[in-house]
Amino acid sequence: MKVFSSNIIKPLFSKWDFFLVAWLSVLTLSLGYKINIIPLLALFVGAKLLAKTSQLLYKLLVVIYSLIGFLYAPTGIIYGSPDVNVVGSFLYTTSEESIGYLKQTPYYAFLLGLIVLMLGIALTIEKKSTHAVASKKSFIMLSLFFIVLVSFGPVKKNRIDLSAYRFINDLVTAYRTVSTQNQGYAAIMQKKPIWQPVIKSRRYHTYLLVIGESVRRDYVHAFGGQFNNTPWLDSVPATLFYNYISAGPATVISLTNTLVYKQDREKQLNNSVVTLAEKSGFETWWLSNQGVKSHSDSPIARIAKSANHTGFINTGKADYSAASSDENLLPLLAEALKNPAGDKLIILHLMGSHPRACDRTQGRFDSDIGSKELSCYVTSIAMTDSLLHKANQLLSNATANWTMMYFSDHGLSYIDKNSSRAYLTHGDNTKQNYQVPFFILSSDSTQRHVISQRRSGLDFLSTFAQWLNIDDPAITSRCSMLSKSDCDEVNTVYDFNEQLTNYAALPSIP
Repeated sequence: MKVFSSNIIKPLFSKWDFFLVAWLSVLTLSLGYKINIIPLLALFVGAKLLAKTSQLLYKLLVVIYSLIGFLYAPTGIIYGSPDVNVVGSFLYTTSEESIGYLKQTPYYAFLLGLIVLMLGIALTIEKKSTHAVASKKSFIMLSLFFIVLVSFGPVKKNRIDLSAYRFINDLVTAYRTVSTQNQGYAAIMQKKPIWQPVIKSRRYHTYLLVIGESVRRDYVHAFGGQFNNTPWLDSVPATLFYNYISAGPATVISLTNTLVYKQDREKQLNNSVVTLAEKSGFETWWLSNQGVKSHSDSPIARIAKSANHTGFINTGKADYSAASSDENLLPLLAEALKNPAGDKLIILHLMGSHPRACDRTQGRFDSDIGSKELSCYVTSIAMTDSLLHKANQLLSNATANWTMMYFSDHGLSYIDKNSSRAYLTHGDNTKQNYQVPFFILSSDSTQRHVISQRRSGLDFLSTFAQWLNIDDPAITSRCSMLSKSDCDEVNTVYDFNEQLTNYAALPSIP
């Protein structure tokens, strides 16, 4: 037994193995995966075998993955492994948004990335890999052990559950998905819309659709929120939808599944609410405080550019600072309202309450609720309420016949809840990621109504068509969406991978 221990166990494991296990553990976390013992052990044994086979390749991979872990840790800790949302956000995000995101990221995410890098450096600068397998017998034993581990643990259901492998595979898969989508979007935008609307009657001549950003319904006072941040919406005779859920948990995923017609799950960007309105005789405007670039435009920017008139405050960038207040859209709205066109659809796309909220409130908040960022978030919703009030005044001054619809694209999740560092960011694992405010106010509204029946962004085309009071053979209406009718509840939403998931099964974390 003593001979076996000295000849086998000692060569198999050395003091450097502790650093290797530690590095693999923190690397797994930084790449956005959970630590599972068997896959971790398989990675450990595989690394020892590689160190024996090729020192150069072993150290090269340690360096590469240390850098990847260091750079990806802030994203991996908050959003997890690479998916369609992460890759899409990277492609459509500008440097301004990236800086804002990094400012908001908790310090421990950077610390984890730094630990990955330091351990990786330690593993590569040693004069010789003392954790490499020393003897041929040990090499054979570990090789057999590795085969058993991989066969009965990480490899299952045609998936290799090794974080180092999964990261590359998930990243490539998500990139291909987004790239294929973008190519399809560019091609389909060249096609003519399929719309053949039948106009029943024109109830209003000016329709204003306001798309909010990152607003959780439970933070809006008019929808039952505890903070008094919507004095205007509290007082007007609007119809409030208390049970509206967004189609997705992030802007692109949500709005492309809200504003666009789909056939066999293919999103036909040429068949959007914009082109439907144009086919119905409306002059259209898309006025945005979200950025637009001359290249790598998001699908939302492509939809926007299909309008008869566009106005982007931040051409060539996205400015998430206070300098780009949503109120800068009001002069553009005033100009659109002055246009002599008879019937108008004007879409305002706000920056709203996009993280970081304190950047747009200039660090100002009306009341301290225990976290500066959450306090700013409450105030950012008050700023949107003020903007909607001013937009309402512009509408009333310009025409006697108007209607306004507002909804937010998605909600948010807590990070470090119940601490002074608490803030809200994108997520797809709670009901609050999808619970958003939705209301309609018109020039002839006289009473305040609350609709508690479930309404979904996946039904928005039907809702929008009923708002315009039109029918179209391509749009199926399951019920009267703008009334208190009990419709068959849509209980599915899209997650970050743009896969349908059961909304009812998600936890509620108020």
